[in-house]
Amino acid sequence: MRSEPSKASKGDLATNVYDIAPYRGAVSPLTSPSHLAICAKWNAGFSPPLAHLQVAELGCGDGANLLPLAFYNRSSNFIGFDNCQAALLEARANAVRIGLENVQFLYKDIRDVSPVWFGRYHYIIAHGLYSWVADDARSAILGFCRNTLTLSGLAYISYNAQPGWATRRLVRETLLRSRLVNEASLECKAAKAIQVATQLLKDLPYPDCAASVVLSEELQRVCNGKPFYVLHEYLAEANDGFWLRDFVERARQHDLDYVCDAQFCRWEGHVPSDLRACLAKRGLDIIEQEETADLLCDRYFRASILYRQGPERTRMSHRELLEQVHIASSLAAHSDPVELRRAKRQTFLGTGGPEVILEEPITKAAIILMAARWPRGTTLGRIYLEAVELLATHGISVPETAHEQLSDDLITLFEAGQIDLRLSEPPFNSSVPERPQAHALARFEAEHRDALTSPYHLPILFDIAALGLIRNLDGTRTRSQLHDAFGDDLVDQTLSICARWGFLDPRAGG
Repeated sequence: MRSEPSKASKGDLATNVYDIAPYRGAVSPLTSPSHLAICAKWNAGFSPPLAHLQVAELGCGDGANLLPLAFYNRSSNFIGFDNCQAALLEARANAVRIGLENVQFLYKDIRDVSPVWFGRYHYIIAHGLYSWVADDARSAILGFCRNTLTLSGLAYISYNAQPGWATRRLVRETLLRSRLVNEASLECKAAKAIQVATQLLKDLPYPDCAASVVLSEELQRVCNGKPFYVLHEYLAEANDGFWLRDFVERARQHDLDYVCDAQFCRWEGHVPSDLRACLAKRGLDIIEQEETADLLCDRYFRASILYRQGPERTRMSHRELLEQVHIASSLAAHSDPVELRRAKRQTFLGTGGPEVILEEPITKAAIILMAARWPRGTTLGRIYLEAVELLATHGISVPETAHEQLSDDLITLFEAGQIDLRLSEPPFNSSVPERPQAHALARFEAEHRDALTSPYHLPILFDIAALGLIRNLDGTRTRSQLHDAFGDDLVDQTLSICARWGFLDPRAGG
């Protein structure tokens, strides 16, 4: 989350808290063009292209989110803006280390960025920025999106959301009012805030009452937070939460319309189907339904997708769209073997922890087959035929309605955040050559981070030993030599994961 100095202090690097206390960047899967494209296609019937893109990120920081996007999309151009000199110097240096020539980082305050300097963008990303800047900077963010988006372009803007953010605001204000925090130097403020939160957690009475449970969760977040996160999330000069309607109305003042939330098909943003149905019957408009769900589901963060106002777009049905995408699933069955017959309900472990109960044979078979391919996706037509064949081997025939049944079940699973839909599949080689070589991004992230970013813009965590091995996958050693140096189990497991997730250089071999 990157805030900006006040107008009076612009250009004075000493006044920018992000230069003094850098914020460590991270990959945000919601910001990938492929994810934003499927969100817009599903909800509004259109999407920008996914090749030869122009992409801008406002508040890019050290480039942790933008660099992987640029690495896996070499035919596209990326530009990052930030007014933190130290972060941009790091971002530029890291781009050189990875060997990227399709990304640049500019030292600019968003209020001073003139659209005439730049072309049109298919995607604009502003993650962790809108809530953490002054009000005139918020207007500048929306103005930049209006002036530089292509006709089918999409802007992603995340922010703290009311009413769920109210508890975090109370904790933030309590910490800001603490004498212990106020009297501390900038370098020590986060540590003092963590100390105050820890004591408040210990002093909290009636731990089982609802109010205490909610407050304790927020205090625990402070206690467990890294100092840089606590400083910029709880102690920043600017940090506000917004109701969805207020955000949408302000966007419309800048000729931007609301598409949906980028979390609508993620488990983190899932609204139970029975609640959705209940709200739909109450005569509420879409924004009222969303705000009511925010209240009842205690939502404190939103990632809104916007586009330029224009004529209505033609939308295809979700069933039709399902025929045009690639489908992927990581749902894992609780039992093995899976009972495929209709009379038997089967439990699967869903993304984010919930249990998913499936009953239809065609859907259970399809999910099993997709899980074996994960993270690769496949088409509905192919997965349907394979599922029919699998059922046939178990003596199970499918009715004429099976294809429609599978489509409807996959639509439900997608909107519950339990399967992925993609307009295209990223190309990568999943075989392991005799002399394995991790690609440049993987070796860089293994050196500087605890997770590697996949072609799907998902961070994949590795332990310290595996990261050490990946740093040494430079193509100079055979698999046998790697076994001798690092051990059979570590090498075999790590190479398997690297191949599955696209972390090996396809040009290496030998």
